[in-house]
Amino acid sequence: MKKSGISRRDFMRGLSAGALSLMIVPSCTTRSTGKSDQKMRSLPPFFDCNKYFGPGFPKSPDFPRATDLLAHMDRLGIDRAVAWHTNARDLHPMTGNEQLIHEIEKSSCRERIIPSFIIAPTMVDEQGVMDHFLDLVRKHQIHAFHFFTQKAGWSIRDITPVIRLIQTFKPVLFLDSFENLGDDLSGIMDFSAEFAQVSIIFTNAMWGHYNKLYKLMEARPNIFVDTSLLHMYLTYEYFIKNYGVERLIFGTGYKSNNGASIASLVHADITPDHAQMIAHVNLERMLGIESPLSGTRPVTGDRLWHRLLRHEQLGPDIIDGHTHMSRTLAKWEDHDLTDIDSHAQQALRRMDRMGVSSMIIAEYAVYDPDLSSGKTWMEEHLSAYGDRFHGYFSGLAFHPENEKTMALRMDEIFSQPYYVGFKMHNNHWSIPVTDPRFEPVWKYSDKHRLPILLHTWDDKYDAPKMLTDIVARYSNAIFILGHSGNTDRMDAEMLVRENPNVYLEWCGSFLNPADWRETLDRLGNRRLVYGSDFISWEAQWGHDPAWEMGRLLSLDVPDETLLPILGSNMRNIIAQRR
Repeated sequence: MKKSGISRRDFMRGLSAGALSLMIVPSCTTRSTGKSDQKMRSLPPFFDCNKYFGPGFPKSPDFPRATDLLAHMDRLGIDRAVAWHTNARDLHPMTGNEQLIHEIEKSSCRERIIPSFIIAPTMVDEQGVMDHFLDLVRKHQIHAFHFFTQKAGWSIRDITPVIRLIQTFKPVLFLDSFENLGDDLSGIMDFSAEFAQVSIIFTNAMWGHYNKLYKLMEARPNIFVDTSLLHMYLTYEYFIKNYGVERLIFGTGYKSNNGASIASLVHADITPDHAQMIAHVNLERMLGIESPLSGTRPVTGDRLWHRLLRHEQLGPDIIDGHTHMSRTLAKWEDHDLTDIDSHAQQALRRMDRMGVSSMIIAEYAVYDPDLSSGKTWMEEHLSAYGDRFHGYFSGLAFHPENEKTMALRMDEIFSQPYYVGFKMHNNHWSIPVTDPRFEPVWKYSDKHRLPILLHTWDDKYDAPKMLTDIVARYSNAIFILGHSGNTDRMDAEMLVRENPNVYLEWCGSFLNPADWRETLDRLGNRRLVYGSDFISWEAQWGHDPAWEMGRLLSLDVPDETLLPILGSNMRNIIAQRR
């Protein structure tokens, strides 16, 4: 993952077969709940704090109307959602807020879609607007409010006059993390202190925001975070231990996230009571919901998605083609990670929970090349596990002065079964992928038909378009675009379409909100491989494999479409080695 440039602009640029229902009832009613079969894992009801509908986002709108949002909720098993209207953010707050109410009333689903009004500093300056806004708030008992700052260059201080006028309604204020969690937190600190009775929920928070959220949550008890992009390993557990379960609010975020947050919550190592609180209770209390959800429901059906939610092994051959481990040994909290076998055992537990047969590991840290003969350090410690672990050799090992030595070393390394290819992380190394020192990697991979997993992002180090000449020149090497180019997925797709030796890789591709079904329609299902970006050695750094797997398996496509992505595509790539 890219570790700098956390602005929304940087991240978002470039950004039905078989229902997935969990005992879904007609769209405009709430679910009845009852005692579940003890043999089935039961789920809590879900109250999603982070939804929207209307035109304009993304380019092909996720949910043009309230009914489209309801259909999405039904497919994933979401009982209720707080939603705002895209026109209120992108055109005019009052116009969009009125459209929001009209759409909800037209769909007769006020029990399932809870309206959130967009607020803006200009509302107090437009004649009659604030009075009309307050009338609507009273009439429709609005308690949820969204404030978007980036488009007009506002800060949270700018809405102080608006908050003073609505604070009697016990508002819950939603702020997007990409827009509000910059380097200067003083404005949020001051605002949250002045309005201590206003609950502030940060949405779409991910790893780049964590340290800032920690500072805010330590200082202010009215700061909360939603789960929409909490995709890092052990994040739920960390937040609960350090800030309390009351501070986590369930959300799914962009449509392209699908059911990732659901799978992540279901697989978190937390108590059922804590899962209930996160799933709906915390938000119900904040909004004063008069008819709270209750009970649990069994997971029915035999789709891969359903098996994942029931903690069953999925069944098909699964290769996790993008993971990390390190010879840097770590110990975190009460997790015993003091030697490489402990790391391996932890990884195996996670693999076995879902039925992942094999994991391909790239060392996360950068080390000097292994020039001495014999097994590398990682191979020495992990080859005993057989096919469960394989490795990528770091492409950075090829310095010009080591080229002849490394060429001989490569024959030795790849004559053994542990290593299957190379890993490039040019963004992490701050060396462009076009640097001549990497030509030995391309040549060796081309000669032996080896895969090369590349970190790809829209930046100056490893953007997909930087590979155009390389992948064409070395047509026998197999290039796997880690994170699918992420915010630059369209360039990544073009590279795949024009070169049969290029593949996309799944993990971390969620920051581009484009619908993955459209990508699969254009490329088919044989040009994508599954990866999780899981790291077993450091909490909250690697991705949560349940989050990434849940995002994939809850796609609105048949299981048959997903099977090659899960395993056989990567098996076929590895089998080409000569």
